[in-house]
Amino acid sequence: MPLTNQQYDAIMRGYDRRQYQNYRTQRRRTEEVLSRLPQIGALEERISSCSLEHAQRLIALQEQEPDGNHRHILEDLRAELDRLCLEKKRLLTENGYPADYLDMPYTCPDCRDTGYIGRQKCRCFRREEIRLLYSASHLEHVLSEENFSTLSFDVYDEEQKLRMPSVIRICQDFVDTFGDGGKNLHFYGPVGTGKTFLSNCIAAALLEQGYSVVYFTAFQFFERFSLPVAADGAGAAARHEALLDCDLLILDDVGTELANTFTVSRLFQVLNERALRRRSTILSTNLPPKEFRDTYSERIFSRISASYTLVKFSGSDIRIRKKISCSL
Repeated sequence: MPLTNQQYDAIMRGYDRRQYQNYRTQRRRTEEVLSRLPQIGALEERISSCSLEHAQRLIALQEQEPDGNHRHILEDLRAELDRLCLEKKRLLTENGYPADYLDMPYTCPDCRDTGYIGRQKCRCFRREEIRLLYSASHLEHVLSEENFSTLSFDVYDEEQKLRMPSVIRICQDFVDTFGDGGKNLHFYGPVGTGKTFLSNCIAAALLEQGYSVVYFTAFQFFERFSLPVAADGAGAAARHEALLDCDLLILDDVGTELANTFTVSRLFQVLNERALRRRSTILSTNLPPKEFRDTYSERIFSRISASYTLVKFSGSDIRIRKKISCSL
């Protein structure tokens, strides 16, 4: 997903700041521990000298016997280093520190705060990239108020209180198993029954875990992608690629836009491409399944039926009930 040079530089400066902060944190922790446990310093020196000594021995043997089997040298190195590292961890834990307290405190252990794993962009880089490309998603301020920690059964009517526990379990399982890839949800039910709220709960949980999430209402989605990619320039191509490749795409209020041949074909194109890439999607709609099928074609409904978990919402409009209770 191409970024402008300015956007790319902004992301990489963020990684530079992380690395500097990581170094400062590690140095501070090291100074703190060494002031209390000087024997840790002696262990660190022995670990360093052991590594250097064995490396020098291995190089010397390889020069003398290039085709020789020097595995025992490496095994000796591992055994000695393991013993010294275990001793260091024991001293730390016995004195109230976590065993990894002196390790570099990476924000993203996968890429070690470089943004890349080999030549591939890390998941954390992709999330920041998508945040820049889709700054208009308006997720950040919404998710501070709509997440699993703010979920309350008090807002539900009696029918919803019976149905919603199983719905919420489906949503939480979706989050818990998200790393398996390619799972999808199709929320359907009347207006105001909690579909958007639970979509936001899922988005908040996955963003916290470092996944990339893009949210659109159906109207925003079709308005944004009404022009062919080639006609809208490189920026549109980047946004289109981000849409197809983000970890989770949420399309809300599907069915409220004006459905026509273009919207139906574009929806199928996006859903099909994301399925091929094993990227997850949440669709929510006020339309019951039969009406959704009649609106968006048998082909789209068949794909949804086969690869989406259908989740039914029911009951009365939560928003209206809240307004009524506040006015009493």
